[in-house]
Amino acid sequence: MSKFQRCLAIIVFIFFEVYAGVRLLTAPAEFSNSAVIIFGVMLLVIGVISLYWALNLKSMQFPYRLGLVCAIIDLILGIVFVVFSQNVVNAFPTFAKIYGVIMVILGINKLSDYFILKSHSLPRHWLWLVAAILTIALGVVIFLNPFTAVETAWTVTGYMLIGTGVFDLFVFIFSFFF
Repeated sequence: MSKFQRCLAIIVFIFFEVYAGVRLLTAPAEFSNSAVIIFGVMLLVIGVISLYWALNLKSMQFPYRLGLVCAIIDLILGIVFVVFSQNVVNAFPTFAKIYGVIMVILGINKLSDYFILKSHSLPRHWLWLVAAILTIALGVVIFLNPFTAVETAWTVTGYMLIGTGVFDLFVFIFSFFF
């Protein structure tokens, strides 16, 4: 690959980062739908490749069965994501609620870890308490307000993509021209 091709690939990637970030901030619903469809197509491609790989194994051993099951799951999820993309996007708040419940469970687990560490008089055991409280609080907030959680996640992701793209542009410029 020539230096020009490398530079062009980097510039295209930087453009995509900034473009995706701006789209997330200006039209998150349309971007979400497009992202779900693209992810579905990727799952379909991975599923087809995995299915081909699994069917080319001649034995019924574990790798064959695992590859076949994973291929079928990828294909099914890919079809669901492509055909029912809007339903998947509409389910984001439900996924956020589930994630909130998982966060609360993880926070409770961290709280039990705190008590174990405290009983052994380990230094800085109080950090586990802080982590537990923050995890539980975040889980409750996400569970009680999943729409805001999804919107905030897209907003943060949009700003992160723009920031990363701008930073990558500076790194590119200073790496190749200075």
